Amino acid sequence: MSYRAHKLILVFFIFLFAISEFAYSNEIKDVAKVQPQKEPTIEDAREVLATYHKNRLNINRSMEITNEVLERDPNNVDALIFLSRVWLTRGYVGERTKEARISSFETGKEIAERAIEISPDNPDAHFFYVANLALVGQTKGIFNSLFMLPEVKKRLDTLLELDPNHTYGLGMQGTLYYYLPSILGGDMKISEIYLRRALFNDPHLSSAKLYLAMNLKKQKRYDEAVQVLEEIIREKEPTFYPDWYLNKNYAVILRSQIQKENK
Repeated sequence: MSYRAHKLILVFFIFLFAISEFAYSNEIKDVAKVQPQKEPTIEDAREVLATYHKNRLNINRSMEITNEVLERDPNNVDALIFLSRVWLTRGYVGERTKEARISSFETGKEIAERAIEISPDNPDAHFFYVANLALVGQTKGIFNSLFMLPEVKKRLDTLLELDPNHTYGLGMQGTLYYYLPSILGGDMKISEIYLRRALFNDPHLSSAKLYLAMNLKKQKRYDEAVQVLEEIIREKEPTFYPDWYLNKNYAVILRSQIQKENK
């Protein structure tokens, strides 16, 4: 798998997630529709976002619904956190240019910061702040990523102090140790520990499994890596279907690559 593909996968989780393969020309017929009601809710927005693998325009629709919720209640922390996530998703799935992706991640970061101001001890708010921050640096280039590294580490430490078992925080910490060169603290063994802790909390999280497989491949533990990839491909109860739907494709590619390299 190419370095570019690795960067695109980092989406999740940020943690989380992957790039959609659907063409805009085929999307318009799949735009999600929410039943008319007087006051749309965050639950409606979540339902729409859960179909972004069918149509990237559903990301925008989910955003519109969330903004309606915030118009009624500007200090709704859950809505702010979700909106930060939607901007994150829009950045790595819905935007075509580097400038547009950076703008989306910056907006997501600012919205998460508003949530932190209202609820300083909310770990999810801290997660989506650092997730957007990391992708701003990554999209701008390696120099900016390294420049932002101290703040990314600090924010992750804060997150895990607030919630030592935060699944996405653990996964992101594992991803960070995977990507960092050893001279800057990167460590495959530590990365594996964090990724397995995330998967202990949520065994169906495809993004964490994909990074675990990549980690095991890098450690030359090929049979174990293939086993993890097979689990992704055969998954019956994914945590978030759109992420699994796309990550499954990467799992198939990586499995094929490992098998060809180790014939």
